[in-house]
Parts: sequence; structure tokens; C-alpha cells
Amino acid sequence: MDKCSFLQELQDIRDLHAGPWMVAGDFNLIVDPQDKNQAVLHRRMMGRFRRTLSNLDLKEVYLNGRRFTWSNERAQPTLEKLDRVFTTVDWEDLFPDAFLSALSSGPSDHYPLVLSLAPDLHRGRRFQFQSF
Repeated sequence: MDKCSFLQELQDIRDLHAGPWMVAGDFNLIVDPQDKNQAVLHRRMMGRFRRTLSNLDLKEVYLNGRRFTWSNERAQPTLEKLDRVFTTVDWEDLFPDAFLSALSSGPSDHYPLVLSLAPDLHRGRRFQFQSF
């Protein structure tokens, strides 16, 4: 499926489903030039992707601890942020503590994403240093 058809399909699907919405996966598209470590960019597709996100009122869930999610794994690699999670504001209101992180890539050239809806961010006691 080509990228323009994919973006149209996203809009068509959204029209069928009202209410809180989340979409996640390998979009194989970048939103911003900073999503790639090289200057070779398809600016027209970036613009289309941004317009689609805006039309759908989707905002990106912040990815903690990693800037890029894909590598071509060469000596001088191309790195890109292709894997993403987008939500509507009403979905974000339902899950205000959602926490997105990435695992190590393992056998894949993508870093798998983990979306925790109710993360336990207070796992232990805070380290405290006391001088005696």
C-alpha cells in the first residue's frame, strides 16, 4: 500500500469510529526533520503526514528514552523515528499516566514500543545521600 493511500485509510477509519482513539505502529513516515539523522527528506510526505495528524486531531505520545526507533544497521546507519503512538485528547484524558518506552531491538531493525497505561513509576525508595 502506498503512503498516500495509507493516510487516506486512516482518515476513513477515523470517520467510522467516534470517541477516544489511539493508533500505534510502524508508520514508515516521519513528522519532523529531527526524526531522521540524515538530511535526505521527503518533505512533501512529511507535510501530508502532519496535515493528516492535524485533521484527525491526533497528538503524539512522548517516547521516553529513545530518539529513533529504526536503523538500517549499516556502518554509518540511517536512523529514523518510524514507530509511533498517536492519540486524541479524549483518549489522553482517559489515560493521563500513559508512558511510552522502547525495548532493545533484538533481531529486528525496529525497537519495539511498550505503552503502559498505568505505569508504576514509584518502584522503590529514592536514593538519598546523607553526609556524616
